Amino acid sequence: MPGLNQIAASIYGACRLARLDRSGMSYFDTSLAGVWQSFFAAVLIAPFYALLLAIRFPLTGGTVDPLHFALAEAVAYVLSWVAFPVVMASLTQTMGCWDRFPAYLVAYNWSLVVQNAVFLPIGLLGATGIIPADAATFLWLLALVAVVVYIWFIARTALELPPFTCAGIVLLDIALSFLISATADSLY
Repeated sequence: MPGLNQIAASIYGACRLARLDRSGMSYFDTSLAGVWQSFFAAVLIAPFYALLLAIRFPLTGGTVDPLHFALAEAVAYVLSWVAFPVVMASLTQTMGCWDRFPAYLVAYNWSLVVQNAVFLPIGLLGATGIIPADAATFLWLLALVAVVVYIWFIARTALELPPFTCAGIVLLDIALSFLISATADSLY
């Protein structure tokens, strides 16, 4: 588990990257230990994700078993944290940038804290009806555009690959996320 200083520095680095500031990379521990510790971001995000799921569950219409819902979403959550890094480990070897993969993965994992800090409030406001569904959808789409640019910038900065290659990585990330989400939804 990373220390509080490392967590704060990593989130700060992720915020700098969100501002399209390459210096954000200097705040990450990109050692092997730092790579593994970056998965602690999943622990930080989990309670907020669980809150969103608790609010979303009633929207299933009451026909879904709560245990099935919780298990499917828990499996999807774990898969979302494992699948993309595994795919990217293989791709970076193929693309010849394996040596830059640890820095990329650390930045990517910590960026998920920032991404969730953007998406979760929109989801909560929309799911609770505090803002109209159309407004929530519009805000979600704006956030999605910003996050796509953000994760493209992380790939471009950390992996030092051409812009279109980084765009492909972003599309792969989004496609994998939607596939995992759709699979979880089909389980309940």
